[in-house]
Amino acid sequence: MSSDPSATELGELLVAASRVFSQQGRARFGEYGLSPARVRLLTTLHRRPGSRMRDLADTLGVSGRAVTPLVDALESDGLIARRADPDDRRAFRLTLTDTGLATIDQIADLQRQVSEEIFSGLPARDRNDLARLLRAFLDTASAREC
Repeated sequence: MSSDPSATELGELLVAASRVFSQQGRARFGEYGLSPARVRLLTTLHRRPGSRMRDLADTLGVSGRAVTPLVDALESDGLIARRADPDDRRAFRLTLTDTGLATIDQIADLQRQVSEEIFSGLPARDRNDLARLLRAFLDTASAREC
Protein backbone atom coordinates (compact mmCIF):
# COMPACT_ATOMS: atom_id res chain seq x y z
CA MET A 1 0.00 0.00 0.00
CA SER A 2 1.51 3.33 -1.04
CA SER A 3 1.60 6.36 1.22
CA ASP A 4 -0.33 9.51 0.43
CA PRO A 5 1.61 11.89 -1.81
CA SER A 6 3.09 14.96 -0.16
CA ALA A 7 2.20 18.45 -1.34
CA THR A 8 5.70 18.67 -2.81
CA GLU A 9 5.19 15.47 -4.82
CA LEU A 10 1.81 16.75 -6.08
CA GLY A 11 3.47 19.98 -7.20
CA GLU A 12 6.24 18.07 -8.95
CA LEU A 13 3.71 15.85 -10.72
CA LEU A 14 1.70 18.87 -11.84
CA VAL A 15 4.82 20.59 -13.22
CA ALA A 16 5.98 17.39 -14.97
CA ALA A 17 2.55 16.86 -16.54
CA SER A 18 2.45 20.48 -17.71
CA ARG A 19 5.94 20.13 -19.20
CA VAL A 20 4.99 16.97 -21.13
CA PHE A 21 1.80 18.59 -22.40
CA SER A 22 3.73 21.70 -23.52
CA GLN A 23 6.51 19.70 -25.19
CA GLN A 24 4.08 17.61 -27.20
CA GLY A 25 2.10 20.69 -28.18
CA ARG A 26 5.21 22.64 -29.21
CA ALA A 27 6.38 19.71 -31.33
CA ARG A 28 3.07 19.38 -33.15
CA PHE A 29 2.59 23.13 -33.62
CA GLY A 30 6.21 23.44 -34.75
CA GLU A 31 5.42 21.13 -37.68
CA TYR A 32 3.19 23.95 -38.95
CA GLY A 33 5.58 26.80 -38.17
CA LEU A 34 3.55 27.87 -35.16
CA SER A 35 5.72 28.85 -32.21
CA PRO A 36 4.19 29.33 -28.76
CA ALA A 37 4.67 33.11 -29.13
CA ARG A 38 2.82 33.16 -32.46
CA VAL A 39 -0.02 31.04 -31.09
CA ARG A 40 -0.40 33.23 -27.99
CA LEU A 41 -0.41 36.45 -29.99
CA LEU A 42 -2.83 35.18 -32.62
CA THR A 43 -5.27 33.69 -30.12
CA THR A 44 -5.13 36.79 -27.95
CA LEU A 45 -5.79 39.00 -30.96
CA HIS A 46 -8.67 36.72 -31.92
CA ARG A 47 -10.21 37.28 -28.47
CA ARG A 48 -9.40 41.01 -28.58
CA PRO A 49 -9.74 42.16 -32.19
CA GLY A 50 -8.62 45.69 -32.90
CA SER A 51 -6.06 45.76 -30.08
CA ARG A 52 -3.23 48.26 -30.11
CA MET A 53 0.26 46.77 -29.88
CA ARG A 54 0.76 48.26 -26.40
CA ASP A 55 -2.50 46.70 -25.17
CA LEU A 56 -1.55 43.39 -26.73
CA ALA A 57 1.86 43.48 -25.03
CA ASP A 58 0.21 44.23 -21.68
CA THR A 59 -2.28 41.39 -22.11
CA LEU A 60 0.53 38.98 -22.99
CA GLY A 61 2.69 40.25 -20.13
CA VAL A 62 5.62 41.17 -22.35
CA SER A 63 7.33 44.37 -23.43
CA GLY A 64 6.34 46.29 -26.53
CA ARG A 65 9.80 45.53 -27.93
CA ALA A 66 9.01 41.81 -27.70
CA VAL A 67 5.72 42.21 -29.59
CA THR A 68 6.94 44.44 -32.43
CA PRO A 69 9.08 41.88 -34.33
CA LEU A 70 6.41 39.23 -33.86
CA VAL A 71 3.70 41.54 -35.21
CA ASP A 72 6.00 42.47 -38.11
CA ALA A 73 6.55 38.79 -38.96
CA LEU A 74 2.86 37.91 -38.68
CA GLU A 75 1.97 40.87 -40.87
CA SER A 76 4.62 39.84 -43.40
CA ASP A 77 3.10 36.33 -43.42
CA GLY A 78 -0.32 37.82 -44.11
CA LEU A 79 -1.86 36.71 -40.82
CA ILE A 80 -2.54 40.12 -39.31
CA ALA A 81 -3.07 43.64 -40.61
CA ARG A 82 -2.44 47.03 -39.08
CA ARG A 83 -5.22 49.56 -39.39
CA ALA A 84 -4.96 53.23 -38.52
CA ASP A 85 -6.38 53.96 -35.08
CA PRO A 86 -9.19 56.48 -35.51
CA ASP A 87 -8.54 57.81 -31.98
CA ASP A 88 -4.76 58.25 -32.32
CA ARG A 89 -3.04 59.03 -35.61
CA ARG A 90 0.28 57.65 -34.28
CA ALA A 91 -1.16 54.26 -33.32
CA PHE A 92 -2.42 51.22 -35.15
CA ARG A 93 -5.09 48.65 -34.39
CA LEU A 94 -4.33 45.02 -35.20
CA THR A 95 -6.78 42.64 -36.82
CA LEU A 96 -6.60 39.10 -38.12
CA THR A 97 -6.76 38.67 -41.86
CA ASP A 98 -8.76 35.90 -43.50
CA THR A 99 -5.55 33.85 -43.50
CA GLY A 100 -5.11 34.66 -39.81
CA LEU A 101 -8.65 33.51 -39.06
CA ALA A 102 -7.97 30.27 -40.94
CA THR A 103 -4.83 29.85 -38.81
CA ILE A 104 -6.96 30.27 -35.67
CA ASP A 105 -9.08 27.36 -36.91
CA GLN A 106 -5.91 25.35 -37.51
CA ILE A 107 -4.65 26.17 -34.00
CA ALA A 108 -7.94 25.03 -32.46
CA ASP A 109 -7.79 21.80 -34.46
CA LEU A 110 -4.17 21.15 -33.43
CA GLN A 111 -5.01 21.85 -29.78
CA ARG A 112 -7.84 19.33 -29.98
CA GLN A 113 -5.63 16.72 -31.67
CA VAL A 114 -2.78 17.09 -29.19
CA SER A 115 -5.16 16.94 -26.22
CA GLU A 116 -6.94 13.88 -27.59
CA GLU A 117 -3.64 12.10 -28.15
CA ILE A 118 -2.37 12.93 -24.68
CA PHE A 119 -5.56 11.96 -22.86
CA SER A 120 -6.56 9.04 -25.09
CA GLY A 121 -5.03 6.53 -22.67
CA LEU A 122 -7.26 7.65 -19.82
CA PRO A 123 -10.70 6.11 -19.46
CA ALA A 124 -13.62 8.57 -19.36
CA ARG A 125 -13.98 8.20 -15.59
CA ASP A 126 -10.33 9.16 -15.03
CA ARG A 127 -10.66 12.10 -17.42
CA ASN A 128 -13.69 13.31 -15.47
CA ASP A 129 -11.84 12.89 -12.18
CA LEU A 130 -8.81 14.75 -13.54
CA ALA A 131 -10.99 17.63 -14.77
CA ARG A 132 -12.75 17.82 -11.40
CA LEU A 133 -9.47 17.85 -9.50
CA LEU A 134 -7.84 20.43 -11.75
CA ARG A 135 -10.88 22.71 -11.41
CA ALA A 136 -10.73 22.34 -7.64
CA PHE A 137 -7.00 23.13 -7.70
CA LEU A 138 -7.56 26.25 -9.81
CA ASP A 139 -10.46 27.39 -7.65
CA THR A 140 -8.33 27.00 -4.53
CA ALA A 141 -5.39 28.81 -6.11
CA SER A 142 -7.65 31.66 -7.29
CA ALA A 143 -9.19 32.03 -3.83
CA ARG A 144 -5.72 32.39 -2.29
CA GLU A 145 -4.83 35.21 -4.72
CA CYS A 146 -7.72 37.38 -3.51
